[in-house]
Amino acid sequence: MRTIAIIGGGFSGTMTAVNLARFSEEPLKIIMINTKRPFGRGTAYGTARREHLLNVAARNMSAFPDFPNHFVDWLRTRSDFDHVSDQELREMFIPRAIYGDYIRLIAEMHLRPVHSRFQLQFELIEDEATDIELENTESVRIVLNNQGSISANAVLLATGNQPPAALPSASPLAFDLRYCADPWDTSFFERLPPHGSEIVILGTGLTMVDVIVTMDAIGWRGKVTAISRNGMLPQSHFRGIAYPDYLPVGMDALHLDKLVQVVEENCQRLVRMSQNPAIAIDKLRPHTQRLWQGLSIEDKKDFLSKYGARWNVTRHRIAQSIHQKVTDRLDEGMLQVIPGTIESLVTTENSINVRYRDQLGNEGQLSGDFVVNCTGPQSRFSRSNSSLYRNLISNQIISLDDMDMGIRIDDDFAVLNDVEEPVGNLYAIGPPLKGTLWETTAVPELRGQAMRVAQIMLNQMPSLPEEEYLIEYCI
Repeated sequence: MRTIAIIGGGFSGTMTAVNLARFSEEPLKIIMINTKRPFGRGTAYGTARREHLLNVAARNMSAFPDFPNHFVDWLRTRSDFDHVSDQELREMFIPRAIYGDYIRLIAEMHLRPVHSRFQLQFELIEDEATDIELENTESVRIVLNNQGSISANAVLLATGNQPPAALPSASPLAFDLRYCADPWDTSFFERLPPHGSEIVILGTGLTMVDVIVTMDAIGWRGKVTAISRNGMLPQSHFRGIAYPDYLPVGMDALHLDKLVQVVEENCQRLVRMSQNPAIAIDKLRPHTQRLWQGLSIEDKKDFLSKYGARWNVTRHRIAQSIHQKVTDRLDEGMLQVIPGTIESLVTTENSINVRYRDQLGNEGQLSGDFVVNCTGPQSRFSRSNSSLYRNLISNQIISLDDMDMGIRIDDDFAVLNDVEEPVGNLYAIGPPLKGTLWETTAVPELRGQAMRVAQIMLNQMPSLPEEEYLIEYCI
C-alpha cells in the first residue's frame, strides 16, 4: 500500500488529504503530522471566538474548486441560517469557528469513511516533524520530535505561515506574563491588565484586528496603541460595480513601472466614477500569480518596498462590521495607530517599553502594561525558527527562493534543491510558496493547490476545473 505523509494539519494539508482520498483509485495510506493547532482547523480556523469572522464572503469559500457552492450549501444544513435568504447568506462573513467545523466535517467524512469499500487508511500523528531524510527514490523518512520516525513514499510540506520573528530584548520575554508572543492562543485575554490600563499591539494587520474585536467582545476598556512600519489598517469590504478586465494582452511581460501605471490609471478612473479604487486591485486577482512571476527580482523588491503594505491592506480586506468596530475604537480615542519601526522591547518593573523610530528617523517610546506581538509571520525564510526548515536548508534538500520569502518549487509543486532539481517525492503548497507565487495564503488559491497537488502525487493528470472568477466585493 502506497503511503503519503502530509506535514501540517491546517486547511492546505487537510484538503490535500481529502483530495487524495477523493481521487485515489488504489489502496492508500495517508499520514497527517500535526502540531500545536487543531487538526483540520489550523491557526486560521482554530479560534473559538465567534467575533472572529472570515475575511471572504461565504460564496467564495468552498473548500472544493470543482464544487463552488459547497460551503453555502453546507451552511444551509445548519439551523442557524434558516431565516437567512440565499442572497444574504452568500454575502455573509461567517464566523471562522463555523468554517473550522466545515473543514473538520469534510475531513472526517473523507478520511474516516464508514463504508468498507474505501481502501483508505488514515493516521493522525500529533507531533512535530523536525527533519526529512531521502532514503531512496521511493522512500522518504520523516524524523519526529517525540515519536521516532516514519517512512512514506511521498511527503507534502503544508506547514502554513511561519511564526512571528523574535523581537530584540535585553530580557527574556517568554516568561513575562505581560507579553503575548502568540496572539492565536486566545487564553492570553485572561491575563489582560485591569480596565483603564494601556496595551501596546505590535502590528496593525489582520491579527491586530482580531485582538481589538475580542477586547470589544469581552468588554475590556482601556487605551490601546498599535504600531507598525506603515501604520496602515486593513480596509473594509464594500459594494461596487461590475468593471471590465483592463490588463492588455502580454501584460505579464511588462516591467513594474508600466504595470503600476496601468493600475493607477484605472484606480483614478474609478475615483472619477465615485467608486472604490480597490475594484482595480480585485480585477487583478486571476492574474496576480502570473504577473508576479513575470517580474524581475529587482521589480519584486521594488514592489514590496513601495507598494507591498498598501497592496496587503487593500487586497486582504475585512468585513464591514469588523471594520466598524475598529473605527469606533479610533473615534472614541481608545485606539491609536502610529507608524514606526520597532527597535527593541525593554522590560521594567512597571511596564514593557517599546522603543521605535518614526518615519522621520526620530526615536520614540511606548509604555504598555501589556504587549501583544501581532507582527505577522517571519518574512525571511532563512531566519525560520522551524527545526524542520532549518535542517532542510542546512542539508541542501530544499533551496530558498530569490526573495528569501519561501522555498523553490517547480510547476508541479515539487520542491527544488540547491541545483534547482526536483527533490524526489517531496512537494510543498501554501504560504511557503509566497516568494514564488505571491498570493498563496487565501482559500481561493489554496483549494486549487490542494486539489492539483493531490492528483500529481497520485500520478494522475491534474483535472483542475477552470474556476469562474468570483470578485471579492459585492455588486
